[in-house]
Amino acid sequence: MVKLETLGYKYYLMDVPLGQCRIYNTDQSLFKTISCNVPSGFYLSDIKFISENLFDTDAGIELLCTYYKYYSSQAYYEYDSKIINDDGSQITFIDGSLYNYVNKTGENEYKLFSYCYDFSVFPEKVWTNIYSLPGSPVVSAINHAGKPDFLLNAFPNPATNSLKVAYSLPENVTQATLHLIDNSGKQIEMFIVDNHTDHLMLDVSRYQSGVYNCFIEYGNTKTPAKKLVVR
Repeated sequence: MVKLETLGYKYYLMDVPLGQCRIYNTDQSLFKTISCNVPSGFYLSDIKFISENLFDTDAGIELLCTYYKYYSSQAYYEYDSKIINDDGSQITFIDGSLYNYVNKTGENEYKLFSYCYDFSVFPEKVWTNIYSLPGSPVVSAINHAGKPDFLLNAFPNPATNSLKVAYSLPENVTQATLHLIDNSGKQIEMFIVDNHTDHLMLDVSRYQSGVYNCFIEYGNTKTPAKKLVVR
């Protein structure tokens, strides 16, 4: 759900096969369908920051979408993001962007932080793009104070032999626990992770084929679960 600046509360979902964002009124009637114009061979992986005035000052709706492609011959993923209008036209393309966050950087000032990766080379290239924003984030966009800013991802996914779980802990957290559970909810493994590294390598060749979930936990706080597929 998102509370838009003038339109009020709306529901939205991400349709991966059709490459769409569909926005619904609170009575579940369809309000708008936005085509993300995902490039051929790519698949949607995230839709964020649906707003009217965050990325520009016109009367339309804008959003940020992230999509990926898996190159099986080289066993790596390519991620990109773009900011689009509600007619699908592109405002900004962000090469290599996997994670995107809106952070408060000053009094009434917000910026878009895009964490970018190039996994086609080893070691992978990592960089961060920071963008000015003309507006302020709506309810679903802001990183609220007091909530941990975790990063958690895994690739390749699906995996056959090895799987890299990339993570980042909040600045005030020095150690946490990464849990791996199967689709029935049974814990398979547990790992202690800290802020001295940013990833964990798993040998999944010894796991049964199927769907697993992992999450990071410390104290009474845990991340949303990340789905992993083992073939």
